[in-house]
Amino acid sequence: MCLMIVKLFMRFLSYFSLKYYLSFFSRLRNSKLSNALPDISVFDEKIALIIQGPIIEREEFTLETIKIYKKRFPELMIILSTWDDSPLKAVGMFKKLGVEVLLNKKPAYAGISNINLQIASTKNGIIKAKQKGAEYCFKMRTDQRIYRHDFISFFLSLLKEFPITNNKIIRGRLIAPSLNTYKYRLYGVTDMLLFGFIEDMLLYWDVEYDFRKKEEIKFGITVEEWAKANVCEVYLCTKYLAKIGHTPIYTLKDSWEVIADYFCIVDNSSIDLFWNKYSYWNEQRTYSNMHRSLKEEFTFSDWLNAKNNLSIYSIEFEKYLNYKNMTIIH
Repeated sequence: MCLMIVKLFMRFLSYFSLKYYLSFFSRLRNSKLSNALPDISVFDEKIALIIQGPIIEREEFTLETIKIYKKRFPELMIILSTWDDSPLKAVGMFKKLGVEVLLNKKPAYAGISNINLQIASTKNGIIKAKQKGAEYCFKMRTDQRIYRHDFISFFLSLLKEFPITNNKIIRGRLIAPSLNTYKYRLYGVTDMLLFGFIEDMLLYWDVEYDFRKKEEIKFGITVEEWAKANVCEVYLCTKYLAKIGHTPIYTLKDSWEVIADYFCIVDNSSIDLFWNKYSYWNEQRTYSNMHRSLKEEFTFSDWLNAKNNLSIYSIEFEKYLNYKNMTIIH
């Protein structure tokens, strides 16, 4: 009944909106109504899902997320890498599902945007997955959920379809979603979700903590200045590039080439990634197909164009872009 009312309301708004076509999208909140058949039989590789961060207890979001994954992939290795101050009752519920729970000690300094917390819980999760024999692994967040039923096969297919041919240090690409991978943030591949060979994932996340304070950093406002401040996503990506033999030169052209050569970007919609935070009801808020914007996300079509040297780029555009105020996306 409620869904019907929402549909009628959206139809009403769309009819009277002179500027926009409006639509909406609904997702199930919990695992009970999910009737997806197990998909684990379609692949034999040893894969680990590492879900890191604090347990989201509201509506048992993290627990329901894992129940959905267990329903679809009953034999899959799932590791919840969280904190040693987590509620014992919640931890016990995950263990009953057969989930490996890591209770990590928080770093003394969380870092800018909690980057050190993310490094600690992710790295420890990957190390555990490697010890348990995983060949591939996902890094996910406790406040996000993938609804697409075949996302594991999809990511494996991408690794096989687009192998690495120009670097002998890594086994394959790291696959990331368009969510929070901004087209004009240099070396700004999202840190929310990544997938790849276990060795490559460990190489990416086995990085020293960033002990800098925000007030110590000169951010500036331009695209180049923001990248050279080297925080959060850019910090992780540039550290990884240094390990695999690529020296960033902090240009848009080099950033796009790096993403084309060493990563693969998939559209949010292709895996139906849901982020249970901020304005989740307005998840297409960065949509900008009708105009250029610094908030424009790097999509699969952008990635494929960059890979095939078909990106729309010029020196003049780079110079123009560097006068734009990068602070609007941070």
